[in-house]
Amino acid sequence: MSTVKKLVRRRTDKAQRREQILTAALAEFSVKGYEATRLDDVATRAEISKGTIFLHFKSKRVLFRAVLRASIRPVFTGFHEFLQGFSGTAEVLLSDLLSRQYQEIVRNKRARSLFRLLIAEGGKFPELAQIYYREIIDPGTSALGLVIDRGVASGEFQTTAIRKFPQMLAAPAALAVVWILVLGERPEFDLEAYQQVHLNFVLRALRNSNRGIPAKQVDSLRAGEA
Repeated sequence: MSTVKKLVRRRTDKAQRREQILTAALAEFSVKGYEATRLDDVATRAEISKGTIFLHFKSKRVLFRAVLRASIRPVFTGFHEFLQGFSGTAEVLLSDLLSRQYQEIVRNKRARSLFRLLIAEGGKFPELAQIYYREIIDPGTSALGLVIDRGVASGEFQTTAIRKFPQMLAAPAALAVVWILVLGERPEFDLEAYQQVHLNFVLRALRNSNRGIPAKQVDSLRAGEA
């Protein structure tokens, strides 16, 4: 085997071992939390020696940071570009955005585990909470705000104070994550139906009730003349 191939293989093996450790660590941290998790348990789950962990991560704290960073998957990457080329209605756009949220966060066990860890340990690791805010929350609320703006511009949505707090549109999904984390994926909790109710709920709050009414009549209604 050539020197180049040996180097490539070594790097590949190292990357695979690192991923193996991160996967095992996420499982342990999710079940036990940061304080109670022992690196011995991570090593046992990963089927490696404890010393191998230290070849990749110099401490449990460094490992925990790496686990959270590796688990954060930007859900809304490329949404602004997608929005520019989208020619459908704002309602369809909002439905697509909420579907992404449910697929990538609510139904994603890894994402739910990350959510649990951030709630439990965010106070000890504020820099990681900031990463989550930067990668998930801020792009998500920004995307929702853009959808509201699109709907208002097209006349589909009314001008509403919700624009100042677009995270309210995502709140039912966050509640679904907490529900599953606390109570588990119980059969009586129909997530498909819940998601549809969520969409209908926010659309009722956003829809322009004056849409289709002649402009003069709308102006009269706003002025209190009708």
